[in-house]
Amino acid sequence: MALYDGPIIDAHHHLWTFDAAELPWLAAEANAPLARDFGAEDYGTAAGDLPIVATVWIEALARSSEREALAACAVRRRTLWLCNALVAHAPLDAPDIADRLDALRAALPRLRGIRDIVAVRRGANSFARRPDLLERPEFLEGLRALAERNLAFDLMLEPWQMKDALRLVKRLPGLQFIIEHAGSPDFSSDEGAALWQGAMKAAAAYPNVAVKISALHCRMPGWTDERLAGPIRALVDWFGVDRLAFASDFPVHDLSCPFRRAFETLGRAVAVLSPAAQRALFHDTAQALYRI
Repeated sequence: MALYDGPIIDAHHHLWTFDAAELPWLAAEANAPLARDFGAEDYGTAAGDLPIVATVWIEALARSSEREALAACAVRRRTLWLCNALVAHAPLDAPDIADRLDALRAALPRLRGIRDIVAVRRGANSFARRPDLLERPEFLEGLRALAERNLAFDLMLEPWQMKDALRLVKRLPGLQFIIEHAGSPDFSSDEGAALWQGAMKAAAAYPNVAVKISALHCRMPGWTDERLAGPIRALVDWFGVDRLAFASDFPVHDLSCPFRRAFETLGRAVAVLSPAAQRALFHDTAQALYRI
C-alpha cells in the first residue's frame, strides 16, 4: 500500500542555538554531532517533501526554560508551520511551582505542556534531575498544578519505571500524560522487549495516557522496517490511533535514522489501517493532545 500522504503534525522535535553554557549536555563528547545550531532551515531540509502543517516544540534541557521557549516563539513568528505548540521545562517538585507555571503561561501563549524528565536508565547517564522524582510527594503536587492549568505532562521514562508512573496516572485522571519515544523500549534483548511490552500494556489501561511514536530505530540494533512493524502495530492494538501520535525527535533521532526514513518505517507499518486511522496517527491525535 502507498504511504500516508496527508497532512502531518510532528508531535516532538527540538530546535536550538548551540551554546555550551546554556545547553551543557551538548558539550559532552558523545553529543558532538549535535553541538551546533539546529534551526527552521535544518528542520525543513530534514523533513524534505513531507507535508508537515504544524509541529510541537519540546524543551532541550536549557538552563533557562523561559529563554529557550521564547526562542522557539521567535521561530514560529518567522515560520508559521513550526513550533505551533510548546512543551517547556519546569521542576515540578519546586515549592513555587504554581508561580513558575503561571509565569511560563503568561510569557508563552502557545504553552501546552511541561516536560520534567524522570527517565533513569540503569548503568547509563540520566537526564533526570534526580532519580526519585516519581516517588516525591512534591512531584505529585506539581503534576496536580499542571492539571489545574490544563497543561499536559510529557512523560519521558524507562519501562522499569512505569509501575511508579502509573500510580501517579491513577491519582490524576484529569491530567493528560503523553509518553515520549514510545516508552523507550530496549529491543536489544528478549528481556528488554518483554519489560517494555508489559509496561506499555499496563499504561494503555488508563484513558488519560497517550503515546508519541518516535526514536524506535535507536532502540533496536540492526533494525529493519519489518522488525519495527511488530512493536508499532502492537502499540496500535493497545492504545488505538486516537492515543498515538507520530513524532520525529529531530535532530536527536537523525543520528540513528534520518527523519524522512523514520517516517517511512512508521508509514509502512500502519499502511494496513484505514485512511482515517492513519490521519489520526499522523495528524489528528497530536492536534487534539496539544490543542493546535
